[in-house]
Amino acid sequence: MANISGMWNEKFTTTNSLELQDEHTGDWSLYREDEGGPIGGMTLLGWWPGSLFKSLSEHADAIQWTGFVSHNYNETSPSMGSGRPASELDGKAASFNDCFGFDENGYVYEDGYSPIPFVTKSDCYAVSDWYETKHAARRHFFYGGPGGCSK
Repeated sequence: MANISGMWNEKFTTTNSLELQDEHTGDWSLYREDEGGPIGGMTLLGWWPGSLFKSLSEHADAIQWTGFVSHNYNETSPSMGSGRPASELDGKAASFNDCFGFDENGYVYEDGYSPIPFVTKSDCYAVSDWYETKHAARRHFFYGGPGGCSK
């Protein structure tokens, strides 16, 4: 991706789609939507044989949107997302936008949808509540933080 979002600047996005591509084998593929991408506007990011996901042969029990950082044990942790706390919201904090699951017919799944925020290092990182709006970002949340944790 060539474009990077900045605070108060234009937001650049990428759309990822996990799809059950082959109904006979149950193989899964992960795509990123790209204007002019090689596969009908999509770029293949990864492929996994269905044999690895036997429990997903018909449906998923959960969907996760996650942020992750890694560091050496004896160093402090790096920032996550934009490096700004989730509480600073739009324009500063990093976000996941248009978060949806789909049913077996390809329609947006909305029944019983109740996201559960989870943070392992709340002194360094945070995740906001789930926001549902009628503007372009619809279902979204903010996440991240400055890091600086040790061990």
